[in-house]
Amino acid sequence: MEQDQYLTLFQQYAVRMKEIRLLSTPDLNDIKDPDEFGRILAENFSKIGKLATENRKIINDVLKPIMSSDVKLTDAMRKMLQQFDELLVDEDSMEEVDVHLSEIINRILNSHDFMVGEADDENAKIQAMAKKVKRDYFLISALTRYDSDELDEIRRQAIENRNKLAEYLGKETFTGLSTEAKVAALRFSLMGALLYENNLYSMPDSWWEDCLSILEQAAGILKDPFYRKQLPDYDWDSYEFRIYYYGSYLAYSFIPKHVAQKVYIYAEKAVAFLENTTNDAILAAVNVQQEKDLRYMASVLAGYTPAREACDLLYSAYEARDAEDYSLTGTDKNLDTPSLYLSTAKMTKLQLTETDFDRYIEIQKSVLDYIYNIPKQSSVYMKCVTLLTNFPQYFREIPGGLTMEEFCIKAFAAVHPPTYVHINMVARFAECMARHLLDSNPELFIGFPGCDTVEQVISKKEQILYYTYHSSLCHDLGKLFIVDVVSMYGRNLLDDEFSMIKSHPVTGARIASMHASTRDYVDVIRGHHLWYDCSKGYPADFDTFSSPYKTIIDIVLAADCLDAATDTVGRSYNKGKTFDDYEKEIKEGAGTRYAPFLVELFARPEVREDLLYLLGAGRNRMYRELYMLLKK
Repeated sequence: MEQDQYLTLFQQYAVRMKEIRLLSTPDLNDIKDPDEFGRILAENFSKIGKLATENRKIINDVLKPIMSSDVKLTDAMRKMLQQFDELLVDEDSMEEVDVHLSEIINRILNSHDFMVGEADDENAKIQAMAKKVKRDYFLISALTRYDSDELDEIRRQAIENRNKLAEYLGKETFTGLSTEAKVAALRFSLMGALLYENNLYSMPDSWWEDCLSILEQAAGILKDPFYRKQLPDYDWDSYEFRIYYYGSYLAYSFIPKHVAQKVYIYAEKAVAFLENTTNDAILAAVNVQQEKDLRYMASVLAGYTPAREACDLLYSAYEARDAEDYSLTGTDKNLDTPSLYLSTAKMTKLQLTETDFDRYIEIQKSVLDYIYNIPKQSSVYMKCVTLLTNFPQYFREIPGGLTMEEFCIKAFAAVHPPTYVHINMVARFAECMARHLLDSNPELFIGFPGCDTVEQVISKKEQILYYTYHSSLCHDLGKLFIVDVVSMYGRNLLDDEFSMIKSHPVTGARIASMHASTRDYVDVIRGHHLWYDCSKGYPADFDTFSSPYKTIIDIVLAADCLDAATDTVGRSYNKGKTFDDYEKEIKEGAGTRYAPFLVELFARPEVREDLLYLLGAGRNRMYRELYMLLKK
């Protein structure tokens, strides 16, 4: 196949991926009737299935042979893959078509004669190392959204690669490099400071000392006339700003006070630079308000500004937003600024006032409205989805506001309607199963808190049903952090993406444990993908038999599988099984995957009748409810 033919196939892949995104979230302005909404979604996902088949063919016929080949890439093939990569992620506009496949392509490039550390051409090696720094930053940013065992090792390797790149900044070595290699070594050695970002855990002082040393080295290079002489045409204004910009970005992390004081200086310099520069390229790419917000954040962490004052300033900036601005800067003002307000309040343990309560309620409503209304074809749509995942991290349940459970359910409706329908269907299936099981085998619920006897189980029947329903609604809470992976309809999931999917019970349990409305559901969230006998499933380190909610976990597992097996909307790869197919699966897996009591339960005509109703009319009603919610 000629190179032009390959490129045409890759262009078609990118076009299909964009079309799939639009099909999965149809424009409600074109839909006037709630019944029509469900029908259109079903039709759209049928189209998605066909488009995905074409994309899978490209992956299987073109990329997989390259990935499994020991033959070095030709220059033409390398160029073709680089062009495909540019179609998948536009790092200037931040539009993501398929960022995870982009990562795989870069691994292919780096595994052949363009491999870091093995390229014969030193200049090519430097550019490969530089590109890896950039890609690793994107990957680490994605991984910090959820719990991952891979993150520490990926970060360690990324920092090691960056440090090797920095060795080329020595004057004697630097002199002998090509212009392109010099630029790559300068820019991406500096970008390595972002590899240290960490918004989940505190880190030792040595961690931040290593990070700050990168910025200090860059500041020394900026002042040294040697480097300017080597690269007289380089954009040194941009280099200077990046030092301040990357330094200020550390305010997003859990940093100690003495580090925050240095970060504040970088943030101050970044704001001053933006207010005085005439460099249109920098001004077009950076949101001045975001830098001011980071300065507020750093000032609080440094102990220079009271948390109350900073929060008031942040909220004032948020009030001045244009709620219909869907540009790159508009998304920062509508989503990043309120996130910083919430995180500042939470990290400083700010004593909330009635005014704060009103602000929290406004932020909860406005953030969801913004996500509901952003055009799905927008180049910043996926960035908005990612920014939304910040809110559960900093969420507080306040009087008159949404609970964590309510916020996450509404967030799913906004960013991934199929998951909204799924969690609601699972809740209805699980409640139905639990109600019938309480009538026939109440002894199975002994052990539920406060239920040591059958009589106590019967007396707490409504409490048990309430728990079953609401824990089911929350069972996939962790998927909110990996919506970009859950939404990957255009091809089969990659190995790394399967790892992300498998992280959602642990991530969901961690977030749920922080809030009163979801704390009691942690065991169900953590255990709903474990088999009845715990022989398979994930996470492997959780024993559901030790939980007082064991029976409910097993019910939610069954309800989850029932919806997954029979749903065709939202699962373009799945033609959908019949209820009889699912019942056969229950019988075959009884005692291993499924609880033995399910066989007898499903054999009862009244149970079968209720579940079939939910599968038919009940699911249709759920799509009508979703339509009305989104219309509001």
